Amino acid sequence: MANDNPLISVIVPVYNVEKYLEKCIKSILNQTYENIELILIDDGSTDNSGNICDKYNRPPKVKVIHKENGGLSSARNAGIDIAKGEYLGFVDSDDSIEPFMYRMLMSSALENNTKISVCAVNYVYENGDKLTKPDLGEDCIFDFEQAMIEMNSHRIFDMGAWSKLYHKDLFLELRFPEGKLSEDYYIMYKIFDRAQRISYVSTPCYNYLQRENSITHNARINHDHEYAAKEQMLYLGKKYPELNVLGHTSYASAALTVYDSYIKNKVKCSKSDIRHFRNVVEENMGYIRKAEFLSKSKKIQFRLFLISTFMYNIVFKMYRRIKRV
Repeated sequence: MANDNPLISVIVPVYNVEKYLEKCIKSILNQTYENIELILIDDGSTDNSGNICDKYNRPPKVKVIHKENGGLSSARNAGIDIAKGEYLGFVDSDDSIEPFMYRMLMSSALENNTKISVCAVNYVYENGDKLTKPDLGEDCIFDFEQAMIEMNSHRIFDMGAWSKLYHKDLFLELRFPEGKLSEDYYIMYKIFDRAQRISYVSTPCYNYLQRENSITHNARINHDHEYAAKEQMLYLGKKYPELNVLGHTSYASAALTVYDSYIKNKVKCSKSDIRHFRNVVEENMGYIRKAEFLSKSKKIQFRLFLISTFMYNIVFKMYRRIKRV
């Protein structure tokens, strides 16, 4: 008989987040789904984060590991290696979750017999604003192709590991790549491929903090986003040729996203990088035109980038002032 109350191991990588950590921990310990073990991985913090972790160290409910700094992937992998749960969840240590998150995700996974469930997200700002995407749809089940389209188009969910609940079997001989940024992008399509069916909870359950000084908001521009998208494109092209349009379009979109990061972070992009991004978009325009899942505005964005990067920069900055999620 199936267990209707399986243990969830919630893995939280911790690095220099003393300002946010207690709120994160309390939001996990206050879940209405009670069969949870919390694994805090102190990844070589140099502030008070490690001491805060120790304050909550109460095995077996809460476990704390202190390790040398190895990055987000290394910390998550260390948590996976010791997790006792049948299911895994990941929460970033500057974020928090709604008290009903894991109850809703577990119910969805068990009721729909899926190995992954994913929820909608709140985008939370340090001034207290909490926003969601405008159309989060309804609770449903996606097959692999539909889930890949949704994840790559970022319409109601994206690559983030943190808004999802996973059966631990999905991570057999699979780990987050160490030494990379965009670590989620490198493996999420493989996890979805293993799961094949994904249940979606339209209620926003995860509170994603928009920090100005986070990994995604600094002068170190993340090109791994493009490299991961290229790996996904090659994977889909080999195993699912019917998803070629998705793979190539997502690769072009990722290249443009990297360019956008230069604009957002006010970092000068070299002429050679601009040429490279233009070449990627140009080479994949045939796929972009065929992509029925792409909005008209996204297709216009690609065309404008090829016509004039100067005009593109102006329009992008204006759009950024209006749109926050």
